[in-house]
Amino acid sequence: MPSPDSDFAIPPSSPSSRFAMSETNFADVNNLEHCIKYLNQTLVTFGFSASLDLFANDPVSVARTCNCVHSLLQQRQRDIEFRESSNEQRHRLNSDISRLEAKIERLESQLATKDREIATITRTEAKSRAGFKGQIEKLQQERDEFQKMVIGNQQVKTQQMHEMKRREKEYIKLQERLNQVVNEKKKESRSGMEIMNLLQKEGRQRGTWNGKKTDNDFYKKIVDAYEAKNQELMQENNEVRALLRSMQEDMRGFLNAPNGSSKQPLTTIEKHDNDLSQSPFGGKTDVFDLPFHMGRGQIEENLRAKMSSIKERLCQLQDAQKGADVTSEVSERELELEAQLVEARSIIQEQASMMSKQYAKSERRRESFISTPEQ
Repeated sequence: MPSPDSDFAIPPSSPSSRFAMSETNFADVNNLEHCIKYLNQTLVTFGFSASLDLFANDPVSVARTCNCVHSLLQQRQRDIEFRESSNEQRHRLNSDISRLEAKIERLESQLATKDREIATITRTEAKSRAGFKGQIEKLQQERDEFQKMVIGNQQVKTQQMHEMKRREKEYIKLQERLNQVVNEKKKESRSGMEIMNLLQKEGRQRGTWNGKKTDNDFYKKIVDAYEAKNQELMQENNEVRALLRSMQEDMRGFLNAPNGSSKQPLTTIEKHDNDLSQSPFGGKTDVFDLPFHMGRGQIEENLRAKMSSIKERLCQLQDAQKGADVTSEVSERELELEAQLVEARSIIQEQASMMSKQYAKSERRRESFISTPEQ
């Protein structure tokens, strides 16, 4: 028995024919078989199960028909769900597009605002650059003037450096001598430690000596060497103390020389000299007679104070020299003004005498004129 599909094949209907069929009844008593074959062909075309036998009464055909209808209903349900999800997604996309459009408008307005701000900043920067250029030119002019002043000051200071260098050399020599004394003190303490070590070593070897005479000779040599070294160090200390005293007297004489300078540096020097005469334990004594570790700080402070005072004194002498030049110029100007003042006074006196004589003559004439009509 040939299949129904091969016996009666219905070609796919056009959209117009489908629209026409949807407006009327699809099946009736006359075209029932034709409609069944069309439905079977369409179901197979869309991928459903085998052809349906709608006229059969057996349970298998009825079950096949029910399964096909159930598949159609599920497909319809999926289509509805897909349509709803598509609509929701379309609404979401539309809302996203609206938000993006609003954001684009906001960003465009911000961009325009930033462009205006950039233009304003550019104009401000141009004005600031012009102002900075003028300030730079002014600063360059001031720098040139300052360099000229520095060159002049350097030329003036060159004349003041010779005495300063000489005093600094003396101060450096004194510091070197003090350092030498300190090093010798350290060597002395080191030699004392060596002697103690030697005594301990010889004490361990005393059992090998010949007798008491050898011990006495050894101790005598040690004592003689120590006394000779001590005498040498005392002589060097006395020489250094004498040098420090002479340096102090020279500095004091230089600083106390009458030159019409201010009395403030002299008061400071006298204070430091009084400090040098004060002992760390109280009372009056020469600090140079104290041990070096006790008077070192006071001596260094005094020397630094004197060097700073010498520098100030040199600056004051230079200022005094300049002031003397200015004073001489002012004195010459005052003499000229006094001469002009004397000359002006003499002229005023002559004019006053001439006016008094003229007034006396006019008075006599007036009196004579008054007395003549009365006669």
